[in-house]
Amino acid sequence: MAKTCFDDPGFLAALREMHALGLQVTATAHTGSIPFDVLAGRLRLRWYLVPPRPRAVRVAALALIQPLRAGPRMFKRVATGAARLGVPHPWRRARVYASGVNRIAEVFGPGTTHAAFLTGTAGPHRKLTVQFMDARGDIRGYAKVAGTPTTQALLANEAAMLDELHAVGLHAALLPNLLLREQRRDATVLAMDTLRTPRSTCHTRLQAAHLAFLDELAARTASARVPDGAALLHRLRVKTHALPASLPADWRVRLERSLQALATAPGLIAPRGLAHGDFTPGNTFRYRERLCVFDWEYAGHDYPADYDLIRFLFALQSLRRGDAVARCRAVESLLIRDLQRPPRAALARITAYLCVQALLLAGRQPEHHGQALTWEGAPALARMLDASSAREPSLA
Repeated sequence: MAKTCFDDPGFLAALREMHALGLQVTATAHTGSIPFDVLAGRLRLRWYLVPPRPRAVRVAALALIQPLRAGPRMFKRVATGAARLGVPHPWRRARVYASGVNRIAEVFGPGTTHAAFLTGTAGPHRKLTVQFMDARGDIRGYAKVAGTPTTQALLANEAAMLDELHAVGLHAALLPNLLLREQRRDATVLAMDTLRTPRSTCHTRLQAAHLAFLDELAARTASARVPDGAALLHRLRVKTHALPASLPADWRVRLERSLQALATAPGLIAPRGLAHGDFTPGNTFRYRERLCVFDWEYAGHDYPADYDLIRFLFALQSLRRGDAVARCRAVESLLIRDLQRPPRAALARITAYLCVQALLLAGRQPEHHGQALTWEGAPALARMLDASSAREPSLA
C-alpha cells in the first residue's frame, strides 16, 4: 500500500509542532477550520501544506518549493501555472483542515493572514518551517519550529550566528533579521523576516556574488576562536572516536587513514573564519543585485578551509549525471583551474570536506541494535574518500 502523509511519523510530528503554534489540524473538516492541500516532496520524505485559496496566496505558497534539477523545476512551473488558473495541484496527495489562531503571525505585522507549511525532511534534524503571507501573496517572513532537543540546539545556534553576523555587518550578502525566539509549549520557535518573493529562485551556477560573500565571511569572522589545522584535525579525530561501535570497520579505517594523511600538512585545511555549514544553491537567492543567504543552523568555526565553497560545488555537480568519483574530480578541477587553489590544497580540502560530511551524516543517525550504521549516500561517499586516499601521499 502506498505511504500516505498520515503514515509518516515526521508528518505527525510536524502536526504537533503546528499545535504548539496554536493550530489544530485534522484529516476532516471541523468547526472553524480551513483546508490545506498536502503536496508530496521527493520520495515522500517531506510534505507541503498549502492553502488552496485565495489564488494569489496559493501561488505564493509554492515559494516553499525550491527544486534544483531541471525536471522538478519544470514541474514547479507547471504547478504554478495551474495554481494561477485555479486548477487542482497535480501532486496533491491529501487535504487537511486547520483551525485556531497562529500566534506567530502577529510578529510579521498587520495583514499577515495566511501561512503555508513545510514539514521538513525525514530524519533527526527534521523541523517545521512556516511561510507567512498577506492576502496579496506577498511573503512576510518565515518561522521554524523545533520539537526535539537536537533541533532546538540547531535553532539556538542559528540565532547565535545571526546575532554574531549582524554585529560584524557583512556587505556582500543580505541576511535575515531575527524577529522572535521563544519557547512555546514543548517547541522552540524562531521567526525571521525575508526579502524573498514568489518569483525568487535559487541560482544553479557559482557566481561572483557567491565568491564575494564567502571571501568577506571568512575575512570578517577570522578571530582567535577559529582553530588552526592541527586543532581542527584533533576535533575531527574526537568525533571519529565518538561514533558508535556499529560503524562498519572499513569506515573507521577510512576516516582514520584520511585524517592521518591530512595531518602531514594541517596548514592546508586551516579554517579561515566562520563557515555557513550548508552553503548550497537552495539556501541562497538573489534580491536585486545582492545575494541573500539564510538557514544558518549549521554555521560554526570548526570547518576546514573552503568548506562552503566545496559544499556549493558538490551541490551543483549532484545535478549532473555521472559517477561520484568523477563528480569529485570535477570539483577538484574547478578549484584548481577556475578558482586558483594550489593542487595540494585542493586535494586536502576536498578530503577534509568528505571526512566532515561522513562524520556529520554518521553522527546524526539513530543506532539500531544489531545493525551496521549507515546513511543515505554512504557508498558514494566511501568511493570518493577511497579515490582521494590513493592520492593522499601527495599531501606530504
